[in-house]
Amino acid sequence: MKFLLHIFLISILFQKALYAQKTSEDYLGSWYALGLNHRFTDQFSMSPYGELRFYEPTANFNLVFVSLSTNYHLNQNHTFSLAYAYLDIDTVLGYDKRPNTKENRIFEQYTYTHKLKMFSVQHRFRLEQRFLNAVDKNDIQHRFRYRLSFKYAINKSIFVSLKEEPFINFQDQSFHENRFFIGLGINLFQNTQFEIDYLKHHIKKNNLNRIQIGISIKTDSRRSKPTLKHP
Repeated sequence: MKFLLHIFLISILFQKALYAQKTSEDYLGSWYALGLNHRFTDQFSMSPYGELRFYEPTANFNLVFVSLSTNYHLNQNHTFSLAYAYLDIDTVLGYDKRPNTKENRIFEQYTYTHKLKMFSVQHRFRLEQRFLNAVDKNDIQHRFRYRLSFKYAINKSIFVSLKEEPFINFQDQSFHENRFFIGLGINLFQNTQFEIDYLKHHIKKNNLNRIQIGISIKTDSRRSKPTLKHP
């Protein structure tokens, strides 16, 4: 009887040890995103954006990201943006009492879109200045990001997308992050899109699997241009 009791206790301790050894790579995490864009004039628009990330599908908080960007549209294909973002980052997997890292971020961005046969292509270049307030120190970091996106419309309602985004850090470990997305989207309304992506996220020494679910909404307050009436 004592032998069975010992085996039972050892099995419980072993299971706890296995659970404690799990890392963020062992979970299918989730990112939930909401992006808005409002067009004021032909040249100017604003884009609020929010994102909530979890180490697990609906639990174990990882990060909250909110931003606001002002965009200048040079023409239909070229856009320049200036933005501010705030982040609350929990870098520890599991539930802990350690204070989160807070980040204030400024970034400058250039976006170029064009058609390539049947694909809509977007190039996004972004330069970031990151002001980090961690537990033990404050830090300023700089990095560059380039995202290449392809979108293919299956029909008027459904499209597939592919994105690749490497990061270049100006501090130590220059190539410290890469994101690869493949997803399916639906045009719910004329100005609203729903998209679900599988994300392969390499960050530092971690190799993460994530699902991103996002909604984007575009609104427009420009006055419609009067149509020319022929006599």
